[in-house]
Amino acid sequence: MKFSLTAGCGLALILFLLPALAAYGQDQERPNVSPEESFAFALVNAEKWQSQAMLNVGIFYEQGHGVARNFTKALEWYQKAADAGEAEAYMRVGLCYEIGIGAAADMGKALAGFEKAAGLGHAPALIKLAEVYLHGRGAAKDENKGLALLTKAAEAGEASAMFDLGWITLNGLFGRPAEADKARLWFLKSAEAGHAEGILAIANMRREGQGGRVDPEGALRWFLTAQKAGLKAQGLEEAIAELKKKLPAQQAEAAEKAADAWLAARAAGLKN
Repeated sequence: MKFSLTAGCGLALILFLLPALAAYGQDQERPNVSPEESFAFALVNAEKWQSQAMLNVGIFYEQGHGVARNFTKALEWYQKAADAGEAEAYMRVGLCYEIGIGAAADMGKALAGFEKAAGLGHAPALIKLAEVYLHGRGAAKDENKGLALLTKAAEAGEASAMFDLGWITLNGLFGRPAEADKARLWFLKSAEAGHAEGILAIANMRREGQGGRVDPEGALRWFLTAQKAGLKAQGLEEAIAELKKKLPAQQAEAAEKAADAWLAARAAGLKN
């Protein structure tokens, strides 16, 4: 691949297109509520055993939002939310034990949390487990199991999993054959789902004709999407200038309109 983000990302890194998407072409309005009031409101509901509120209280304690940061209390509330069936809470419990915040690091307990979250269909937990098994980090290496988990996450709509599968398929990793055409499809799916490197990957593959036909208009559309979203990538501006010179004005204009339409639709979806 000829393009890379200024800050690179490795396998299973969850990297979505910049938060600017949520504000693309829109004015954001925030309720005039202080962090302390938000915490107090969440705590009242958490003490009524509302699972989402318990999860939120844990997040407030972890981030020090409206209350003094306290990792021990964060883990306690995550565990309560997990016991109440919140998939994300199981994931956060797992991360706490993996890193060792709020309690001593314990990979066995971390894996148990990830497994519980994955069992409830939590896509980030599926990706986390895929990473564990693909690289043998915290459990015996099992590439087939790791790829199956990654595929399940992608099928659940997780953009980073789609990108990772594209990268694995393009480069023939983990004993899989290199298949540029299949990689191109995964990159397109990840781009449509808002994954930053997926956008750069499909743009570059369309420009170069890798895994399919050369498509300069489609390439320009995705490069412009990246540019308009504020993505910083080496070679991005040069690629846009080069494609605009080569394409008829009508096709360049169509690519620009397609980029604007995608960004507007994506922003509306995030806002809702």
